[in-house]
Amino acid sequence: MDKYHIPPVLVFENYELVEVSNGRVVIETRVVDSSLNIYGMTHGGYLFTFCDNVAGLAVFSQGYKCVTLQSNVHFTRAGHLGDKLTITAEIVHDGRSTKLVEAVVTNEKGQKLVRASFTMFVTGTFEEES
Repeated sequence: MDKYHIPPVLVFENYELVEVSNGRVVIETRVVDSSLNIYGMTHGGYLFTFCDNVAGLAVFSQGYKCVTLQSNVHFTRAGHLGDKLTITAEIVHDGRSTKLVEAVVTNEKGQKLVRASFTMFVTGTFEEES
């Protein structure tokens, strides 16, 4: 049964916030052992979770709270241990109640690993808490 053990995937153990602007967020991270699947490549759930959270931060950068309503992800290349990854999320449709965010993951060679889109549902603003 040990060969069927699924190791935990940790996502936010090492990252650097590179840019935050109105509707755009860029984060960098390095692939570590806990980012890998059983084949030694970046785990799809790791990449998806990073994209989903950075998409949410792009909406937060405008002062809105949100939840993911829908997502679509395309995995185009594997990442490997030690790779430096850049996750960029940008709002491409800025509606009143929904925001469409595109997220892209690239490696240090500029190769795209992931292209994803997220429809984020606006649940309120941070100003409402004041």
